[in-house]
Parts: sequence; structure tokens; C-alpha cells
Amino acid sequence: MMELSRVSKVYQGRNFEVEALRDVNLTIPEGQFISVVGKSGSGKSSLLKILGLLDSNFTGQYLLSGRQLRGAKDSVVARARRQIGYVFQDFQLIGRYTVRKNLEIASAVRQGVPQQDEVEACLDWVGLADKGASYPDELSGGQKQRAAVARAVIGRPQLIIADEPTGSLDTATARQVLGLLRMVHADLQCTLVLVTHDMDIALVADRVVLLVEGVVRRDVLRQELPSGPAL
Repeated sequence: MMELSRVSKVYQGRNFEVEALRDVNLTIPEGQFISVVGKSGSGKSSLLKILGLLDSNFTGQYLLSGRQLRGAKDSVVARARRQIGYVFQDFQLIGRYTVRKNLEIASAVRQGVPQQDEVEACLDWVGLADKGASYPDELSGGQKQRAAVARAVIGRPQLIIADEPTGSLDTATARQVLGLLRMVHADLQCTLVLVTHDMDIALVADRVVLLVEGVVRRDVLRQELPSGPAL
């Protein structure tokens, strides 16, 4: 269970102040597939960083599995972060390492030592069994995102956060990646938070949260919204 209570986020500079999130209240049950949708500047990225434990500089409360993480010790946050897998729009694969090595690093971070059998199983799961020895710049955009998904699921994390995972992909490849994320959610039964600016993409989730200027304007189950194009 993930619970945000009156979470606000303000960015401050010498001559400016931007309120990115305003009193956000959000509860995400364990195992739910939720999408957060909004235009650029709506607060999506700020919310994602807080949920993913990448930003602790906010006001309000964030409970993950009943534990208060805002203000928690670094060691507590680090342990919790090991239970989160990240998929980014720009992939964020380490270019100087092979795809296999990228997964081995993730395995070592989450599990202490690389679990080679699991690395190979994850590569096969996403259809990259023959690409383990390839470097990221030798892959297509879709293959890079598949590699990023494989890296995210190493160690079977409790939470996966996908930040605009189709933003750099063409329509056909985006469908494939969304299908892969649906498969990951079903097979791992993990919580999955998908962040997007596109309502059609948001509709692949079980629940849709609309952010407007840092405020939750709508929070509904998918069946309560009109159907979008088949993804």
C-alpha cells in the first residue's frame, strides 16, 4: 500500500518559486496498475520522484507498506528503494556495458550479488535472449525499452514505476512495450505506476489519476472512462 497525505512540492530559486504539487492525497493498493496522466508542467514528474523515493524534499506524508519514509534514515530509504524498479523514457541504460551487464548491476544492487540465472530468464522473458552481449547503441528504441523493463523486474520488485515509457517510440513499438508492461503486472502481481501525458496510453491501466497544475482533478477506475483506441 502506498499512501500520500497532503503532499506538496515547491521548487525555489533566487528569484522564483514554483508549486509543483498541492496537497495531493493518493492511496494506491498493493498490486494495482495505475496511470498518472497530465500535461507538461502538471506535476507528474514531481509525483513520480516522490513515489519512487528519488526526492525527499517535500511536505506531507508518504507511507509505503505502512512505513513513513519522509524523514526516514538513509538506510531505511535505501532498503525500500531496492524494492522499486524504474523504466524511463530515455531508457537510462549504461552505454559502456552490455545489456547483460546492465541487468547484472541491477541484480547486484537489489540482491547483493548478480543472480545470473535470473538475468538470463529476464532477457528471455522480454524477447532479448540473443541480445545479452549487445551494447545499448546496437539496439533499436523498442529493444532498449525491453532491456529497461528486464532490468526493472530483476529481483521481482514490489513496485515498478514507468515514466513516459513510450515517449520515444513509434506507435507500433509503443503497443508492444505497453503489452509487455501489462504482462509484467499480471505475472509479478506488483504495483505498477505508469506516468504519461497521453490519455489513450493511460487507459491501459486499471485506474487513471488526472493531474492539473499540481492538483488531483480526477481519480477514476478505467471502466468509468470512455474507451480509447486499442493498445
